[in-house]
Amino acid sequence: MQNRINDQPAFILHRRNYQDSSLILELFTQEFGRVSVLAKGARKRRDAVQFQMFNRLSIGWIGRSELKTLTHIESQSIEVPASCYLALCYINELLLLLLAKYDEHRDVFQRYQLLLLEFTHMEQNSVSEFGQNIESSLRNFEIDLLTALGLMPQLTHLGFENQVIQSGGFYAYEPSTGLYIAEDNQKNSYLGADLLAIEQREWGSKKTLSSAKRLLRQIIDFNLRGRQLQSRQLYLQMYRKQHHEPNN
Repeated sequence: MQNRINDQPAFILHRRNYQDSSLILELFTQEFGRVSVLAKGARKRRDAVQFQMFNRLSIGWIGRSELKTLTHIESQSIEVPASCYLALCYINELLLLLLAKYDEHRDVFQRYQLLLLEFTHMEQNSVSEFGQNIESSLRNFEIDLLTALGLMPQLTHLGFENQVIQSGGFYAYEPSTGLYIAEDNQKNSYLGADLLAIEQREWGSKKTLSSAKRLLRQIIDFNLRGRQLQSRQLYLQMYRKQHHEPNN
């Protein structure tokens, strides 16, 4: 890792307070992947707004240790609707947990930038339509991320066989082996038609979206290796509060 970096495109994935006035930023950068940076005095700066989440940044840093020191920051605001914040916090957390530090992922970086822009132009005609659009965007990003990391299985054939998935068949997924034919009445099985629709990114059916969410959660949870997503817990708490459900 170079000692000094200038004009590096980046996004803030997470920020936390450090000492009286500083911040530690977990960044997703175009050329260096995930990087941790100390922003000294950031909370007392007149331009503290530059350290907001979801802004497009150009930054510089110095240092050879694990925690770099910020030397420069320029920020361009992206007007993401507040209704998309929780979804993006979930995506940020996925990137923090699934991407290794200093691994370059230009394709994922560009895809993340496109996701932010996609959310800024997302029409909110109705609550149900907006929610379905959010779900579609999240599923697309999850698939792109898992594909870039070599973690996304192909959904047109069985795991270790050349047998083609049939639309009317039912299948189950095992992370270590892939898809296999489900037994009668097997829980958590998937209809072949939904698997093929997921492969083609066809999100017209709510059932397909639901199956995609369930399948991708299986894949993601396996690769998180026991680590919990705080954003998922926050969503559940908000959902229960809105629907007046107990937390346990």
